[in-house]
Amino acid sequence: MRALVISDTHFGAWTGEDLLREPENLELLAPTLDVDEVIFLGDMFDLMFASIRDSFEAARGLMELLRDKLQGKRFVFLAGNHDHHFVTREAEDRLELALATSGPAPELSDELRRADLFRLFLERHLDGVEVDIRYPTYTFAGVLCTHGHYLDLHASRSGGGLTKLLSRALWSIAVGGQERSPTIADYEATATLLTGLLYTIAQLPNGTDAQRRAFRAFQSLGHAVHLSASPVRVAEKLRDWSVAQFALPADRAAGGVAPDGYRAARHQEMMRRRSTGAPAGGEASSYAFARTVAPSDPSARAIEAFEQVVLNLGWSSETSNIVFAHTHQPLDGVRGPGEKFRYWNTGSWIYEPDLRSNSAYTAYLRNAWPGTAVLIDSDEPEPRLLRLREHLNPLHDVAKTME
Repeated sequence: MRALVISDTHFGAWTGEDLLREPENLELLAPTLDVDEVIFLGDMFDLMFASIRDSFEAARGLMELLRDKLQGKRFVFLAGNHDHHFVTREAEDRLELALATSGPAPELSDELRRADLFRLFLERHLDGVEVDIRYPTYTFAGVLCTHGHYLDLHASRSGGGLTKLLSRALWSIAVGGQERSPTIADYEATATLLTGLLYTIAQLPNGTDAQRRAFRAFQSLGHAVHLSASPVRVAEKLRDWSVAQFALPADRAAGGVAPDGYRAARHQEMMRRRSTGAPAGGEASSYAFARTVAPSDPSARAIEAFEQVVLNLGWSSETSNIVFAHTHQPLDGVRGPGEKFRYWNTGSWIYEPDLRSNSAYTAYLRNAWPGTAVLIDSDEPEPRLLRLREHLNPLHDVAKTME
């Protein structure tokens, strides 16, 4: 049995380029879909930075490809923080049903489930494909899969400055400020607080215009948050472990982007922002307000935070191989701080370069170049990361020059 795990297409987002709305990128993905099921680890739709209508429309090409490739097979969806609304919507339906019947909150009947907007969307566009919606985890061939946004709580609490203050405030609101190991309900409470407001604004008439105005006002805050949680502040704690675990292969570690390449990337992003109205680009907006680890950051911080989630929620008793998403940083079997678990990350399919400096741009290209997926094969001992767009990475040409 084989499954392809992908995530973070962020359809409809104005904070970056959602690559899988383009035919050439769908063509790169298509050959990998000869599998028994596709597992989508969330953030397919960006309901924090786009309307539902725009997000669903942008996903049309991917839906058609999946329908054609997966006839008689299976599609499993797990929500992320950017499409977290699909999870809270079902919980709200169950609560309303309990209130209406004066009984405990029951599982939704098939009729009510089919009335759900998202399930109806998937079943309509994936006709002939078995659709399954899971949350927050799903296991295939002994590999645990989850989006991974629960790590934000730990990453921000171990950070500094404004990030730490925000995290403490959210924790206090969600669980009364008690210092204890979080439960799933605690993680869900903080996730809802972080995502609910942006979702509400995005779905209002002219919602994204309101977002753009808010983001212009908070642009300086976003940069301050980024600085407060910079890699320098976590380097002391993680130096020895991260050097050992995250050493890049020679063809990815050496060299950087030439100045003219960096200027070209800045110009391209400036033109894109003008056309979309994005005030600060992906590196400021999606990072400061939607996740606490920036794609250009070292991966060690995210792994350390995510391992705390794995241990707190008891996922450690199920498997030692875990696939997650959320950070947009593809990983291929990296060991965590405790050396017990190995992690794969599906990366993303949204181009959101960090263009604050040439070195930041180079770090983004090394750590978070989009167009990746993870293949799980029950006949293989471990999952495998697929870098489907690596030949388009500007660092690819640098590596070839150095050979």
